[in-house]
Amino acid sequence: MKKIFLGIFLISVFNILNAQDWSSVYRQVEEVTLNEGLDEDYVDFEGFWKTIKEKHVKEGMQIGWFVWKVDQSSNNNNAWSDYLIFNIFANEEQMKEMNSKTPEWWQNEIKTAHKGKTKRSIIKKYTQETLNNRYRKNSVIYTNKGLDAFLAEGAAPSVGTKGIYHGIEQLNDDYVDFERKLFLPSHKESKTRLYWELNEIIDRTDNAYKPVTHSIFEIPNPNAAQDEWNPSFAEEMAVKYGIASRKIHGTLDAELVHFAW
Repeated sequence: MKKIFLGIFLISVFNILNAQDWSSVYRQVEEVTLNEGLDEDYVDFEGFWKTIKEKHVKEGMQIGWFVWKVDQSSNNNNAWSDYLIFNIFANEEQMKEMNSKTPEWWQNEIKTAHKGKTKRSIIKKYTQETLNNRYRKNSVIYTNKGLDAFLAEGAAPSVGTKGIYHGIEQLNDDYVDFERKLFLPSHKESKTRLYWELNEIIDRTDNAYKPVTHSIFEIPNPNAAQDEWNPSFAEEMAVKYGIASRKIHGTLDAELVHFAW
C-alpha cells in the first residue's frame, strides 16, 4: 500500500500517535483565497516557509504543518478557497505561544531557519512578500480543538495525498457521540479511511462562516475493498439518526503539496 499521510491534523511523530491525548490537540486551519494569477508562485512561497516550519517541528514549537491545494471542482464547482493550511499544536499553550510571536521575531526566525541554505536575495524576496501580503486575497482562520482521530497503520505523509475537508453544523446534542461511537468505528473496521479526524471549532476570525460548529478532515483509502453494505435494521436506523444529527455545509477535495511533521 502506498504510504500516505494524513493531514489536517497531522501529527508529529508516528510512534507517539496512539499516545497522543487527542482532546488536547489544537488545529488552526486557514482557508486561503489567492490573488489572481499567483498559484504557481504561491506554491514556491509555501515551499520557502516549509524550511521554517520544519525547524519549528524539530524544536517542538508545533507538531505539524500541512498545505493542501483545493480542487476547484469540489463542493459542486463552488469551492470557497484555493488552499488549506493546517498548523497543528500539541495543546492550547503551544498554540498561544506561537501566535504571540511579533513581526520582528518572525523576521529573525526566517533568517535563522534559512541560514546557510538559501541565498540572501531569496530570503529578502520572500520576507518582503510575507510582510506585504502579496498572495492572499482573503484569509479565514478556524481554531479547532481535536475531539478524536484515527490513523491507519503504516500511513505517513506524502506529497500528492488526497484529502477531504468538511464544514459541519451540529444539529443535536448526540452529534459528537454519533461520530465517535458509530461512524469512526465503522471507518476503522471497513478500512475505507487512512486518516480521519473530528474537531470542534472553538474560535474563528470575524470573516469566517458562522453556522459551522465542527470540522472533519479525512483521507480515503484508495485501495479499500468495495464491499456491499448489508445493514441490520438497527444499524440502518443508527446511521439514519446519525446523519440527521448534523448538516454538512460544504466539502472541499484537496491535494497535499507541502508538509512538515
